[in-house]
Amino acid sequence: VQTVIQARPMTAPAQPRQSLLLELGRRSDDAWTEFVGIYETAILAACRARGLQDAAARDATQEVLAAVHRKIVEGGGFDPEKGRFRAWLARVARNVSVDVLTARARRAPSGDLVADLPDQGADDEEAFDLEVRRALFDRAAVRVRGEVKPTTWRAFEMTAVEGKKPAEVADVLGLTVGNVHVAKCRVLARIAERVDAFQIED
Repeated sequence: VQTVIQARPMTAPAQPRQSLLLELGRRSDDAWTEFVGIYETAILAACRARGLQDAAARDATQEVLAAVHRKIVEGGGFDPEKGRFRAWLARVARNVSVDVLTARARRAPSGDLVADLPDQGADDEEAFDLEVRRALFDRAAVRVRGEVKPTTWRAFEMTAVEGKKPAEVADVLGLTVGNVHVAKCRVLARIAERVDAFQIED
């Protein structure tokens, strides 16, 4: 997946579409479902990166989503003058994770406290960006897989994801090398279109 993400350069980190933010502010259930589908995985990864185990990270993720819901759905929307939405979301995930770790440290026996975690700032945001890109790719890939022939998808998967040579893929699938290249490019193009449709711009 990482190879595919890098195969198509993204000129800017994935950001929430203003239209989606507006729909969230209007209490659209469909918009909230789409938002969670894109961002929940990235938030979970950010919480885990802060040192939370799986169960605690999932609880923290729900707290972050609840904070987003209060801010955007119940609070009238996100103010772009306060900065980028993605940066704000990464900070919320970081702060919730630190709060959980701090609470655990207070309950831990003396001498067994959780060490303070440094404020990684830009590193947090960069890691969060990558997770959002992965989530966007995965979401787009699921849609595209249902739109193309199984052989076309398999040719793309074997070359772009598994890193196999086109000649090897052609031999396995009974295609020409040219057809393998076309399949790969076609699927990448469709995924790119889907990613552009999903991601939200400042």
